[in-house]
Amino acid sequence: MDASTQSTELTGSFTAAAWDRIAPIMAEIEALPLLQQLSDGTLPPEVFRHYILQDALYLKHYARCLAIVAAKAPDNAQVLRFLGSAQKAITVEQGLHAGFLTQFGISSADVASAEPSPAGFAYTNFLLATAYHSSYAVALSSILPCFWIYWHVGEAIKNRPVIEGNAFQAWINTYGDPQFAAGAREVIALTDIAARAASPVERAQMTDVFVRASQYEWMFWDSAWRLETWPV
Repeated sequence: MDASTQSTELTGSFTAAAWDRIAPIMAEIEALPLLQQLSDGTLPPEVFRHYILQDALYLKHYARCLAIVAAKAPDNAQVLRFLGSAQKAITVEQGLHAGFLTQFGISSADVASAEPSPAGFAYTNFLLATAYHSSYAVALSSILPCFWIYWHVGEAIKNRPVIEGNAFQAWINTYGDPQFAAGAREVIALTDIAARAASPVERAQMTDVFVRASQYEWMFWDSAWRLETWPV
């Protein structure tokens, strides 16, 4: 099952409705020049360098969000399932980052001294605030788009013809990999379990943060394409 057919398989579920809700956002994400040029290997190295450095900064905060969400899970079974899926995603992304940081000449000192872009700063602070201050169900919904959108994009690009010598092929392979897909499917399933136990008000909050995080996903990629820095 690929990411594009996942919502069909989940017909009637909370996550299927949430995915349908972000259809206009997904159309904008799929049209991003960064992703199109990453797919065909023509992305300028300085753009990818900016993106992967910002993504390394993002992952440090995202990992903490996942730990907070896991701690709020209502039972040990969900704690363990969530930690397992989160570990898969983090392990995969850390391996990817390690390779690209070396390939593009980014040192550990560069990462340590790097400043998050405005979009990256806003996104991670939104996730951290939601994780700390919201219920398990709402917090879970806020971290789901990162899993699901990357899976969707990775699957879509993976199915295009392979460009020989594409410097970004490892990125495509990572997010089109079955291991990453398994982690994403687990988080989708956990979100639906949480939604079934949620009140109508809480479900509305779940939808709101799912949409907002999806908007931030677009902003994050777009900001990398523009080599965004702080204006003042």
